Amino acid sequence: MNEIERETIILNAVCHLIDDMLNRSMLVEEWSSDWSNIMFRTDAHARLFNILLGDFLSIPNPKKGGALPFGLPPPPTDGNGSNRTYLHFLKTVSDDPQLGPASYQLTDAVYAFASWLEGNTFIEKVWFSSMDLELDMTVQRIKALKMTGDIGKHNFTRLEGVVKGFQSTMEANGHAKPIEECYLALPEFQDWFYRHAFAYQSSQIAEFLSSIIWEIHLYLKPEYDRSTKFWFDEKMKIQMYKFETPTGLNDTFAKAMHWDLMNMVQRGPFLPRFIAGANMKTELR
Repeated sequence: MNEIERETIILNAVCHLIDDMLNRSMLVEEWSSDWSNIMFRTDAHARLFNILLGDFLSIPNPKKGGALPFGLPPPPTDGNGSNRTYLHFLKTVSDDPQLGPASYQLTDAVYAFASWLEGNTFIEKVWFSSMDLELDMTVQRIKALKMTGDIGKHNFTRLEGVVKGFQSTMEANGHAKPIEECYLALPEFQDWFYRHAFAYQSSQIAEFLSSIIWEIHLYLKPEYDRSTKFWFDEKMKIQMYKFETPTGLNDTFAKAMHWDLMNMVQRGPFLPRFIAGANMKTELR
């Protein structure tokens, strides 16, 4: 696929991922003019949000030989953790936009979330009863969020990679532990970094995602205006519309993704843009 076809697929995938997280079926909102703290409808919705966020903080499964599907650009091998997420693909859109004029606001939104993810979550006096151990624990945010999402998604028999990640985190915090003890302590890690840290950080995460989805829609609005053609069907007595694909977008699947993307722009994001309350952005302790 060419550049404009890949961009169409990237933006379609990202919009669907964010829409699945930010919608009124998932969240209960408390709105005011300048702040918002989200609440999940149920514990199950919070768990699903974390699982979907883990998917957003990953990359598509590579094909045999290591190439990504649809010819998507591979992340840099020496890049930071956020470059192994869908933010990497949004960065390629920002660097070389195809469907619209360059959007510095989209670039800022993407890099702001990436920078936050590269920072650390710090919790004082984390207690692991299975290890008879208390420690002040630091974990990179992106790593902790992916770990808690995987723990919420899988049974312990499918969490060997997460357990090894937890083991390396313990070592980085000054406590080398055997893999068996790490398996036993995994539910306690989940209690601290999902029920405590993720629950607290979810409003700020939602603000980052809201900013990204709104900037994508604003970036695509000129393409929506260009591509949308209306006419009145005299036989059916209704107004009809279609989307004319841009020059260079020739692949059948990419054309379908463009149509779907334009329909998403037409209806807009599911939730208004919002800013999380300042009390939800202080350092977690």
